[in-house]
Amino acid sequence: MGPLKLGIFGGSFNPIHLGHLHLARSVQRLFGLDRIHFVVAAAPPHKPLEKLVPFIHRYAMVSLALAGRDSFSPSLAELDPPSSPFSLHTLEKFSRGRAGRAARIFFIAGGDSLLEVGEWHESRELLTSYSFIFAARAGVSVAAAKSVLPPEARQRIQDLRGFGARQVRSRIRAAESLDASVLFIVDVGVPDISSSRIRALISGGKAYCHLVPRQVCRYIQKLHLYGER
Repeated sequence: MGPLKLGIFGGSFNPIHLGHLHLARSVQRLFGLDRIHFVVAAAPPHKPLEKLVPFIHRYAMVSLALAGRDSFSPSLAELDPPSSPFSLHTLEKFSRGRAGRAARIFFIAGGDSLLEVGEWHESRELLTSYSFIFAARAGVSVAAAKSVLPPEARQRIQDLRGFGARQVRSRIRAAESLDASVLFIVDVGVPDISSSRIRALISGGKAYCHLVPRQVCRYIQKLHLYGER
């Protein structure tokens, strides 16, 4: 039996939406991930806390969105002792002790993160210790990403955009056989949805339920989150 392949999808999920789920399903199929853990950020270092609804509500919405999806799990890993808001520490928690079975960790992030990850806490160690899956559209430049990445990470980029699914899987297998961390860039057709847009729609009294799972819409309406009327 080979190593367990785990996807770690971190985010504020403020709120979780259909774009998040599309991304998770797509990369799970492409990379053959056994499980994806949705790690809800308690206090994201790069986002103002006043724009976040309380953690308990964001975690509840993630749990509702993932109900019935056996290979997707909501995670409280960021709060596990020692609690930390940094991705490096969260991934270290997952890399320790998986019931005696080795695990290969893939951090899942949006395309914008490719241009920001070089500024994350201890980014050099983070990017050379773990593999990443960045879901980027065609407009994201690899050259621009390389200009802000640590030197050790630049040579680990695998841009898989523009290839068919069979070629992408072949290249993923070839990269994984090297037993080194890789920064994969993929285009999986993520819908143009953002949590900030959803919050603006809600506060403006406009329709938004078509952008989030049904259970999440009901939760927002019941508790009047984000100015829901």
